[in-house]
Amino acid sequence: MPHPALKEGDSAAILDLVEGLTAAETLDEYSRMAMIGMRELIPCIDSSYNEMNPSAGRIRWTAEPENSRMGEFAPLFAQLMRQNPLVSHFEDTADTRAMMWSDLMSPDEIQQTELWQSMFRPLGVYSQMAMVVPTPPGIVVGFAVNTDETGFSERDRAVFNALRPHLAHFYRSIRLQQEAQEVAGWTGALANGGGIVEAVTNNSKDLADATGITLSTGEPLPDSLRRPFENGVKGYNPSRPAVLSRSTRLSEEADGVAGWHVPGPIGPHVVVVQTQVDAMGRRLTEAGLTGRQAEVALQLAEGGTNAVIARRLGIAEGTLRKHLEKVYRALDVTDRASAIAKIRGW
Repeated sequence: MPHPALKEGDSAAILDLVEGLTAAETLDEYSRMAMIGMRELIPCIDSSYNEMNPSAGRIRWTAEPENSRMGEFAPLFAQLMRQNPLVSHFEDTADTRAMMWSDLMSPDEIQQTELWQSMFRPLGVYSQMAMVVPTPPGIVVGFAVNTDETGFSERDRAVFNALRPHLAHFYRSIRLQQEAQEVAGWTGALANGGGIVEAVTNNSKDLADATGITLSTGEPLPDSLRRPFENGVKGYNPSRPAVLSRSTRLSEEADGVAGWHVPGPIGPHVVVVQTQVDAMGRRLTEAGLTGRQAEVALQLAEGGTNAVIARRLGIAEGTLRKHLEKVYRALDVTDRASAIAKIRGW
């Protein structure tokens, strides 16, 4: 059933965009087609595709129309991106829903930031809406649209949310095919709903030689991966965004082999296997910590006062204390020493 905020014809236009994305073979093609489609669906000044690592201060973005001035401000945005409340929100939570500046800060608060004064004000941007796709902790990848004082409507948000699971699926599939084989220790596959492998990355033989785990086109997933995969696909609600499953341990070594799957709304589904898994970081995120909170926990385990840790992370001590409170709750401890012992014990 269409979302009540969608207008007549919106659902058909959204499906047209989704169908067009099936032709994309690279991330550049995918992002460009999606941005063009978004501008046709949502009244805006421009749309952008963004890959961000806030902790490292690194960004990669493209914008539509191609003559957008957004690129001029990339170095400034890389430095100040956490002043954008949407970046901070998506980094600190597992939320992938379409969000607007107005959901998180008042216009006066936004306009007092150095980022707005130095970048968005010259661009005539008074409102931004964004959504993200599921990514590893510490990485934010998604799409944003900007507009003037008129702002965005709930209909615009509904359009973004309707696109969300499809954009996440195509991102995962294309990223797998294009880049997984280039990342040391990762092997990827696409499998149908029955757990039969339809495609694998070029390094699948290396995985088999190193671990004995075989991913072969036309063959079922190994039993250790297939059971959680089938349960995940069976329980997946296509109206919600695809999310990375909990890891399935495939070896007993501390930094051994693990597998994940990402169900998609239309299939095939993504399966990834990683060797040399960072066991401590992975267990922190699976304990319920966000990427930012896991980063704080790891810094806590390294030692140092709050002032020292806050400087390492580039945040205020008050912000650090709030993160630590959430870390303690997630780890089910009540004090600093117990948290450090638990983290180091992993």
